[in-house]
Amino acid sequence: MMMIKAVLLDLDNTLLRNPQQAFTAEYLRLLDEFFYSRHFQQQVSRVILNAVRTLIAQKPIKLSNTDFMLTRLAGALDTPITELRTLFDEFYRFVYPTLRRCTEQIPGVAALYEYLMREDYMVAIATNPLYPAEAIRQRLEWAGLPGDLTAYEFVSHSDNMHFIKPQPEYYAEVVARVGIEPDEAVMVGDDVVNDMIPAGQLGIRTFQVFDGRSNKWSTRADAAGHLRDFHKSAAQYGWLDIPLPYRLNPAMIETELRGNLGALYGLISEVQPHYWDQHPDPAEWSIMQIVCHLLESEINVQRPRLETILQTDNPFLVSPRAPAGPEAENCAADGYAVVEEFETERQKTIAFLQQIPTEAWNRPARHSVFGNTTFLEMAYFTAQHDRLHVNQLCQTLGNCS
Repeated sequence: MMMIKAVLLDLDNTLLRNPQQAFTAEYLRLLDEFFYSRHFQQQVSRVILNAVRTLIAQKPIKLSNTDFMLTRLAGALDTPITELRTLFDEFYRFVYPTLRRCTEQIPGVAALYEYLMREDYMVAIATNPLYPAEAIRQRLEWAGLPGDLTAYEFVSHSDNMHFIKPQPEYYAEVVARVGIEPDEAVMVGDDVVNDMIPAGQLGIRTFQVFDGRSNKWSTRADAAGHLRDFHKSAAQYGWLDIPLPYRLNPAMIETELRGNLGALYGLISEVQPHYWDQHPDPAEWSIMQIVCHLLESEINVQRPRLETILQTDNPFLVSPRAPAGPEAENCAADGYAVVEEFETERQKTIAFLQQIPTEAWNRPARHSVFGNTTFLEMAYFTAQHDRLHVNQLCQTLGNCS
């Protein structure tokens, strides 16, 4: 049982009143109008809606949501991606701001943000990443919050995310980017399907915001009320300080292993070519060495350990030898290729786990460090190992120059 370190805040109809049906219709109308004025005859909104429908089923993990959408649009509109990026940048700078008239501020939002920051909680904006960073920045300002995305621990948007709501992998990706464990976070949102259920499946504590207009109370949340009730519960009643039991279940594992991949791809997209081999701290690994370690561990430690537990009755597991230090040679010359190879190996691990019968998840083992354990706990440790090094990569990247 862990204390809450991070508060994940949904945006629309949690921090900003935004009637989604009316807002989306007006957004698509303005988008079509804008592209028509640029001599596009095809209805862009229709292409975008079709692309959104295929995001869950067809998008490779390595592509950000923006990259996937632009690839689909480029093919449908016979227009280079670079030109589309320029057009969308113009649309979001000059046309999108007019949508503010469709929204309304919610009382108490700024006070809640200030309280959470004052109490040293990590504050992340966990909005459905269907819009780019500029759109989210503007909507945060409309809500009366800082528009500077660096004012938050993390802000999800289509440029930096690889899953969408209601995929539980979305929450696994956010947790990995924030640098915490699932039971160290609380998700505050209005939508049962998009927020409460998938976050809860990952073991994240949930608070459903009830505005009395667009949603109904749900028993799928750990607590519910108006946004001011969440603020009051945290500030006066210490709700965030009350530990809740965290129960592992097999369904969490694949979700986290896939979400962690998304977080890794999101981070390496920010790596400049000359960053890969830098050692901002001489005693620490470079980014290249971190991704090499993830690959080597997946092949030589993580999956083989699970196979041993499955094949041997109550095996004794010895901790692997300590990996080489920062003086070690790189495993390859191309860091991005290493991450792609890691994804290939990770998919093998996931395929292996998908074949595990229900009763096998409780198979026992003994570990030289952790003591008595199970297949499930060791599978979860693989996900934790990911997050440890994703966080390490994030810190290293922040110190590169």
